Amino acid sequence: MTAKFESNSLTHPMSLICPLCRDALLPAGKSYRCGKGHSFDLAKEGYLSLLHGRQKGDGRGDSKAMMLARDRVHRAGVFDPLLQALSALRFDPPLRSVLELGCGEGFFLGHVARAHQVPVSYGLDLSVDAVKLAARTQRQSLILRADLLTGLPFADASLDLVQSIFAPRPLAEIRRVLRPGGHALFIYPQADHWHELRAFLPLAGIGEEKLQAAGLAGFVPVSEEAVVTPRELTHDLLTDLVEMSPSIHRLERDGVPWREQLPARLTATLSVRVMLCRKP
Repeated sequence: MTAKFESNSLTHPMSLICPLCRDALLPAGKSYRCGKGHSFDLAKEGYLSLLHGRQKGDGRGDSKAMMLARDRVHRAGVFDPLLQALSALRFDPPLRSVLELGCGEGFFLGHVARAHQVPVSYGLDLSVDAVKLAARTQRQSLILRADLLTGLPFADASLDLVQSIFAPRPLAEIRRVLRPGGHALFIYPQADHWHELRAFLPLAGIGEEKLQAAGLAGFVPVSEEAVVTPRELTHDLLTDLVEMSPSIHRLERDGVPWREQLPARLTATLSVRVMLCRKP
């Protein structure tokens, strides 16, 4: 695995930077080190943690149960229409690097990297359970454990594509790390996303901040598409959709018998927006 990361770094040598001093981070055996002596070790699972000092991240991010539920949903093909939309995107010139923010178990990162033949790929997530699973399933990518809200550990103008799929969008940082002509991909739920499921459970609403990619000054719109399609879901898949969502925290805290309230089968609407922008 170390050789794989070395190859990626040599292909794109100045991408990763030290979160402590902003110097370049380069592979050194089973660690990444900067010129000022700061060192970050690769975990035995293969991910690289860039948390430091008091940034432990304990208890933050999605849990292992949420990650496994998401993995089962993806493997069942529930989001296949979105995968088709991602495959149909056009990038000119071809992508050399991609970073996914809030990559989770790496499902969408792996798909984009394969579909568009991207040689260098990075996934970033705060959840330790997420990065462990992503490092195991996306061995072609360097998976980072870091807090995307405290600054991205990448050099200025070093990446070709940054994607945020159902994840936060630190727009200023995304603009900073994209090269001129690089792309930002934002995917977020529309108001009717899984609305049939909401008839059975008090799920969290979809806020306006998720319906509009506001504050896109400094980006040029390239394309925008709504992916809206009915999906036939079994009770097991409905259970996993709920368990992978942030609503699970409140449902379990309030002691809601939510599994029993789900139907045996349900046709529900996958409804998301795909927005591709370019940095001039």
